[in-house]
Amino acid sequence: MQNQKVTRFRVALYGVLVENGRVLLTDTVVPSGVITNFPGGGLELGESPLEAVAREFREETQIEVEVGELLFCSQRFQQNPEYPDEQLMHIYYRVRRVSGEVVDRGNNDDVVSVRWTSPAELPSRRILQVDLEFVESAVFKGLF
Repeated sequence: MQNQKVTRFRVALYGVLVENGRVLLTDTVVPSGVITNFPGGGLELGESPLEAVAREFREETQIEVEVGELLFCSQRFQQNPEYPDEQLMHIYYRVRRVSGEVVDRGNNDDVVSVRWTSPAELPSRRILQVDLEFVESAVFKGLF
């Protein structure tokens, strides 16, 4: 059911990099604090989804990736808790590292850290409901 306060939507694309049984995550500053999510972000006008995933991944982690299969997209109505007038649509792609090493300090912008995490650690982190929908899915669990 759509909330009457929602007046806009945001499409965001994320890369899911799994290596050695761990997934690469970012800690991102939002108005209410810091959340854990996947490397990625908003689709820009004139940009393809695959270009957006590769660009955002590079900006946030310093890693060049090859974007692979579409893994998951939001299945439910998701209202942004940080901006209640915004509906979220998150789309997740599997990515493969082509080159680069993780720079754990973030991007000197909204990402404050980048780290490898086991899937078991994820529920203890502050994760948006829209990302939790993916983390709790059989698709995500099947990656490990």
